[in-house]
Amino acid sequence: MKLKENNQQEKKDRDLLHMLDRGIDDMEAGRELPIEEAFQKINELRTIRRNARA
Repeated sequence: MKLKENNQQEKKDRDLLHMLDRGIDDMEAGRELPIEEAFQKINELRTIRRNARA
């Protein structure tokens, strides 16, 4: 059971690092949104995700 929990945590850690790497790559390439557009996009994606769960 402990091994399964460790594997799940390792996967979460890898996924987080992958997301951070992509974010850094986007910033270095100049693919950034102004703050208002970024929050608007976050809200849109959150709404889509919530609706998909329902």
